[in-house]
Parts: sequence; C-alpha cells; structure tokens
Amino acid sequence: MYQLLRFASMVLISILLVKTGFSTGETSAFELFVFIVNIVTFFWIMGISNSILSYYHQQDEKDKRFFFSNIFYLLQALGLITAVAVYFTGAFGLATSNTFLTGNKNLLILSAYIFFYSPTLLIELYYILTANNKALSKYGIIIFGLQFFIIAVTVFIFKDINMVFRGMLIWVLIRWLWTLHVLSGKKRKHTFMPVLIKTFALTSIPVVIHILLSNGMDYIDGILVDKYFPPDRFAVYRYGARQFPLFVIMIGALRSVAIAKASENIKYALVEIKEHSAKLMIFFFPLAIVLMFLSKSLFVFFFNEEYVYSALLFNIYLLILSSHIIIPEVFLYATKKYKVLMYLSGAELIFNLVLSLILMRYYDMAGIAFATFIAFMVSKMFLVAYTKVKLRISPRAYLNTGRYVLLTVLLYVAFVISLYFNDFLNTIK
Repeated sequence: MYQLLRFASMVLISILLVKTGFSTGETSAFELFVFIVNIVTFFWIMGISNSILSYYHQQDEKDKRFFFSNIFYLLQALGLITAVAVYFTGAFGLATSNTFLTGNKNLLILSAYIFFYSPTLLIELYYILTANNKALSKYGIIIFGLQFFIIAVTVFIFKDINMVFRGMLIWVLIRWLWTLHVLSGKKRKHTFMPVLIKTFALTSIPVVIHILLSNGMDYIDGILVDKYFPPDRFAVYRYGARQFPLFVIMIGALRSVAIAKASENIKYALVEIKEHSAKLMIFFFPLAIVLMFLSKSLFVFFFNEEYVYSALLFNIYLLILSSHIIIPEVFLYATKKYKVLMYLSGAELIFNLVLSLILMRYYDMAGIAFATFIAFMVSKMFLVAYTKVKLRISPRAYLNTGRYVLLTVLLYVAFVISLYFNDFLNTIK
C-alpha cells in the first residue's frame, strides 16, 4: 500500500506536468531532478534498508531502543556528504545537460532536498519492524497525498518548473520533520553510540555494494540516455523505462518480508514465498499481457503523441516480470552470502553496460531497455543455480515452476505480437 502510494504520486505528477502544458524540456528537467536524487542515494539507502531488516531483530531489547536514533545520525551524515558533493560537482556533471535544472538556484534546492530526504526511509522501516501496518498506511496516504497536492498547487498557481522544484523541497522538509517526530518517542533513547553505528555500518557495506552493482545499471542507463541522446528525450525514456509500479511494490514487499522470515527460519520462508508468488503470478502475468496491447493508447491518453516511444520501452520492461517474480536472493541474504551477491551484481553490471552500448547503436533507446532485460534474466538464472547447488534449495521449493514456465512463454509471445499490434517496429532503428 505504502509503496503503491509513492509510485502513484510520482506518476500523477508526471501526467500533471505534461497535461498542463510543460514542455518536454521542462518535464525532462523534473525527471532529471528525481533521477539525480535517486542515483546518488539509492545504493546506500537501499543497502542500509535491507541491512536493517535482517539486523534489527538480532539485537537485544536494550540496543533496539538506541537503534533508530543512531541510524538516523548515520543517514543524516551520509545525506550531508552527498548533498555537498552534488552541489560542488553539478550533480557529478549530470545537471549540466539541462538548463532548467542549472538555473534559479535549482542546484542548491536539489542538494537541500537530498540532505532532508536521506534519513526519511527510517519511518517506513520503523513501522514495518514494529508491525504497525495501520500507521504505515496512514502515513503513506497523508505524505504522498500532500506531495501531489503541493506540486499541483505550484503548477496551477505559478506554471513554472522552478517553483515545482521548490514545492518538492517543502514537501521533503515536512517528511523529514515527521520522521524526526516519530523517532523522538519516549520509548526510544537518543544517546549517541559510535560503536553501534560502526558495527552496523561495517555489516552493511557488502549489502550497499551489492545494491550499487545490482541496481546501478538502471541509473547508468539514464546516464547513457543523458549523454548520447537529445535532452528532451530524457523524459521520454524515463516515463517508459520502468517496471509497472504494482509489480515492483508487491514483489518488493514479498522480498522484504521473506528476508526477515528466512533470517529466522528458511523452511518456513520457502513455503511462504512459493504460496504468495504463485498468487502474484496469476494476477501479474495476465495484467502484463493486457498492458502490452494497451500501452500505446494509454501513453497517448495520459501524456501525448510525443511519448509513444515510451510505450515501447514500457513493454520491454514488462518482460522483466518473468525474472523479477523469482527471488532466490532472499536465501543469500538470510545466510549472509553478501559477497556472492556483490560479485554477481558486478558481473551483471559490466555485462549490461557492454550490451547496452552495443544494442543502442542498432535499436536506439530500445536497445538499452533490451540489454537491461537480458542482463537481469541471466543474473537471476545464476542465482537460481547457486541456491540449488550451494544451498541445496531447489527452485521447486519456492516457485510453482509449471505455472511459471507457462505464463512466461505466454508473456514473451504476447510481446512479439504487440510489436505488430502497436506498430512499434517502425519506431525501432
């Protein structure tokens, strides 16, 4: 629910910008703003987040009272370092490609946004680890509803992309204050404990590196588009080159819960994963097939004709569902095989980058999307093989293989047919 609200807010903001007359250059500036925030924070935020999920329950009750406040200090320090680096390097050169983002103190606003954004993941994790789903849902509804409201007000009153960036800063400041309020509860202690921070940070380093390498290609793809294609095509790429939010959210939620459960009992987690993934497949694969045939019409309806190419990229990313639904990495997290994940992620990134550079020469931005799909599939196949050989966990133990193979074949066939149905072949070089 929470992640769905987060994705819904960003999608609605994107649609709002297009429908209210913002140019592709302006919408690309907004997408670049969000992209830069993600690219400079995703690996350590996601890495620390995954580490917290497997680390927290292993602490005694005394340490748990000090845990969140000290991780807040850690995240805030990392946010400060990142914000300063972004400001003095022009977002490591990424911001210079779009004049809307470099003017009107927007680089300073971007840096301030990163500073306040960094520790806000803790509120989500706090609600998850304390099993307060009701509070998490309430928080999601309010905070992401507020995000859309603030941006909508700035759009309709000012009709200026610079004010949209200021609206984003106001929103993240509110989110930061909410996080500070929740973590300041009476039951939580705020004594600064360097040993706790150091121990946790050292434990998290392999996970952070794994996340950097395994998810880094999504951002490297964006850099390739930023550097090798016209600036106004960045939004076209970003709107299409993303997995369907509902798939990401539901599978991500299953993975997060499974990591926590597998850390305590792998056999129990196996049953849970197989049961829940089988249910997700029945819903997700047919929905993905339907979306493949409707994508062109949907992108024209919600955006406009300039974003038809985004629909092709979206269809390619729908193919990733076949790999994403398999989550053998849960067992490597549970058994703390972080180095295996790290090495595999590095190999996947190099393979993906080389393949992207080759395929984009022949198939434009679609080549980059195809490379991501292929690399992700190869990586998952290796993880399945590793867990079977080294951990002696058969894929049949956590995956309904018969249902999976049938639905995957249908998905791939539907993609090929959709190329003709939507007349996408004329848009590929």
